[in-house]
Amino acid sequence: MNSQVLTPEELEKCKEAFDAFDKDTSGGIDPEELRTVLKFMGQEPSEEEIYRMISEVDEGNTGTITWESFRAMIEKQKLEKGGDDESDTLDAYVAMGGNPDGSGCVEAQRLIHVIKNEFGMTIDIEKLIQEVDTDGSGEIEYDEFKTLLSSTQLMY
Repeated sequence: MNSQVLTPEELEKCKEAFDAFDKDTSGGIDPEELRTVLKFMGQEPSEEEIYRMISEVDEGNTGTITWESFRAMIEKQKLEKGGDDESDTLDAYVAMGGNPDGSGCVEAQRLIHVIKNEFGMTIDIEKLIQEVDTDGSGEIEYDEFKTLLSSTQLMY
C-alpha cells in the first residue's frame, strides 16, 4: 500500500499507537494488543474482526502483526471507508424517491423543495439540476444525482 493513503498526522498516530502497544518491543502486536490499539484509535472490533484482520496481513502465520502489516491494514480500512460516500449518496437517493439498486429517479421539483424549504439552502438548485439533467426529463437518475451531490457548489 502507498503510505500517501494516510496523512503524515495519521501515520504518526498509527506509529505511536503501534509502539505503545507493542509492550515487549518485539516488533509485533498480538490479538489482545491489536484490540487495545484499535480501541485507542476509536474502533470497537469484534473477536472475529480481530482474527480476520490478523489473518489478512500476517503473511508469516505468526499470529502477530508487524508495523508494516499494521500500517497496510489501517490504509486498507481507510480506503474501504472511502466507499461510505457512495453508500451515503445511495441512501440520499433512496430518501428522495429513488430505488435502492440505483434505478428509478428523483423528481426535480421534489429535490428543489427539499433543498430550499426543508434544508433552507440558498444555492441555485434549479441551475444545478438543469446542468445535470442532460435529457431534460425533470427526473434525476442516479448518475445525475451523484453528479449533483458532488458539485462543489453544494458545499457552500
